[in-house]
Amino acid sequence: MKPNFRVLGAGIWGLAFSNYLMNLGHNVEVFCRDTNTCNEKNKNINVKSFNILNDCDASDAINIMAVNSTGFDAVLKKYKNYFQNSRELISLTKGIDHGTGLLFHSLVRERIGNDVKYGLISGPSFAKDLTNRKKISVSFASNDNDLTKFMVESTKSSYFDMIPISEIHHIEMAGIIKNIAAIICGMSDSLFGKGKHTNTIIKKASDETWKMSYEALSKDKFEYDDSRDIYDHLNKNKKKIITSPGYVGDMILTCNQDQSRNYQFGNLISDMDTSIVEAKNKIGTVEGYDCCITLVEQSSYAIGKLTKLLYEIIKCENTMREKVLKDFLQV
Repeated sequence: MKPNFRVLGAGIWGLAFSNYLMNLGHNVEVFCRDTNTCNEKNKNINVKSFNILNDCDASDAINIMAVNSTGFDAVLKKYKNYFQNSRELISLTKGIDHGTGLLFHSLVRERIGNDVKYGLISGPSFAKDLTNRKKISVSFASNDNDLTKFMVESTKSSYFDMIPISEIHHIEMAGIIKNIAAIICGMSDSLFGKGKHTNTIIKKASDETWKMSYEALSKDKFEYDDSRDIYDHLNKNKKKIITSPGYVGDMILTCNQDQSRNYQFGNLISDMDTSIVEAKNKIGTVEGYDCCITLVEQSSYAIGKLTKLLYEIIKCENTMREKVLKDFLQV
């Protein structure tokens, strides 16, 4: 019997993943806020309203969160009764909550408890790649072996597969820092030449992710029987963790792609005549910008050099941006 999936959110990724699951023969329900708009954009799926979610049984489906980062906590709180009955929660949304400063998997634990099995999908791909059947490998990060096995096996195809990884802190933090790095790369490419400093920035982003993940893990170490064993495991498996698709693979893609909003934002603010506000208004949501502000002003995590750099660039005078970046890259 095919499993039931309930995708919560009908944005680009939510619809792309829903269609993919349907093509595999799975039973899929999709929910969103504005059903009229969602159904106009997608004729293959009858999208249902979030308003009826509390009337559904969360335990009869694998729930997949596909809302944007600003809406993640709002959905958890508004439909708390629903989520408290869920057995599994998979997320296509990664990063940090801008209201609490918590990583999303920590936010889920705080909102609905420790009983739910949680997993995160992350990797170097765009929604259109999945739609176009481009060969994709992503990371599936979870501490639950049964959930990992189920998701890997039930979503595998000739062009898509999930690589298991238990280090969810590292994959979540990589999803934050890669967007910050992409802004810096977009700015650097515009000012100093395409790709000239990209490898340096990605290396710094990888190192920063590792250090900040250690910091995040230390705050959550009560989850584990012996935190020393966890740190030994991380050190022994450092190369494997860093080279996973959702870690450095995602960084490489985002920092080299013109279609990334973060990269485009970096390009725009390389022009000293363009204000930060003007650039944001032109691009729309810029995750790297929002995450940088949240990390510095609201989170309890130790902040790395790339994050500090972007924060300084955001806050300084327009005319000082190039100098700040030059000093950091030692150009």
